[in-house]
Amino acid sequence: MKKLTDTKPQKNGADSGTFPLGATLLVVSVFFMTFIGRTILSPLLLPIEGEMGISHAEGGSLFLIISIGLMVSMLLSGFMLQRVKHNTSIAIAAMLTGAGLFLLAASSGLFWFRVGLFILGTGSGLYLPSGIVTITEIVPVEKRGMGIAIHEVGAILGLAAGPFFAEAALRLSDWRSLMWVLGIASLLLGLVYLHLGGGGKFHGTSPRLRELQKIMKKRDFWIIAFFFIMGIGLEMGVYSMLPAYLVAGRGIDQTLVNSMVSTSRLTSLLMIFTAGWLADCFGYRRIIAVTAIASGTITALLGFSSGWLLIVAVYAQPMLISAFFPAGFIAMAGVSSAEQRNLPVSLIIPMAYLFGGGMVPAMIGRLAERGAFGAGFVIVGLMMAAGAVLVPFFSRCEEERKTV
Repeated sequence: MKKLTDTKPQKNGADSGTFPLGATLLVVSVFFMTFIGRTILSPLLLPIEGEMGISHAEGGSLFLIISIGLMVSMLLSGFMLQRVKHNTSIAIAAMLTGAGLFLLAASSGLFWFRVGLFILGTGSGLYLPSGIVTITEIVPVEKRGMGIAIHEVGAILGLAAGPFFAEAALRLSDWRSLMWVLGIASLLLGLVYLHLGGGGKFHGTSPRLRELQKIMKKRDFWIIAFFFIMGIGLEMGVYSMLPAYLVAGRGIDQTLVNSMVSTSRLTSLLMIFTAGWLADCFGYRRIIAVTAIASGTITALLGFSSGWLLIVAVYAQPMLISAFFPAGFIAMAGVSSAEQRNLPVSLIIPMAYLFGGGMVPAMIGRLAERGAFGAGFVIVGLMMAAGAVLVPFFSRCEEERKTV
């Protein structure tokens, strides 16, 4: 039986105290590619629905397939990482993303298109545990906050670049050409990372059922799970259906919609480097309560506003929901000991993407078929805002320790 003697991080350039910008950006580039791979469907949804002959409800359900693939691969990644090192897992994730994009580009029917989406989700789910572990390994402890912030820029730029890429592809060729180009880029990036990627050259450990059960018995676990489900729902679920809603539900020109949705994602950059500081200053409980109410209200506003108020909501919504995640991850870290900190992540994030990233757009699509496209945004927005009543039930132990 193989002895896994290299299950711990190895010494690397982070020990010098200098920020490993090159190695960090290479990891972020893989995150960007896996992220845009599974979000590019959103700005292309209407053309794909037209070509495939499917309804808004069926189009919304396509995002659920991506989320199922992500959830399955994240839950099983711990077992795979017993045999595959983190750096290899990151490279495989990029290549799986490329394979999924190739299948989307080549598919002539809905079955193989759905298989391609599942593979895309699998690639993203495989990346997430290894990507976070690698970033926290290669970046010095005193600069880890900056490393995580830079890592999150990969997701923000992925959301922003998708509509621009889609608009360019639809003007110059078609959506299949874009899938081919992104697939080639992702495959090449995986090969580059396999040879040049730094850090993550150690194995992971699989979760133990007894430890998972202990965590799932805690009240805080389920409160945090709710907020992450709604947070991903407001971020990814809303993003998935927003272009189709603005075009089909509000009659706005597709080119203008792609421009609005793309540039609106950049507002998240205004918050990502300050939200963590706010959580440290005021406590994660207060920040979660404020962001739940604010982001929920502005999301509900998307569902029934028009004119300049709708434009304000489109641009403010991603900025407000991005402010939740630093405080949310701080709260998540308090659910378990430092040695088991990966366990709540491996449980909560898959649930969040399945329900928030998959079922929320499916629900919005169903309502769209019944002539109530905007109602879906109102429902998820009000659910997030109402969740603020759960904040007083958080355990106070983490913040109390800070004041001692």
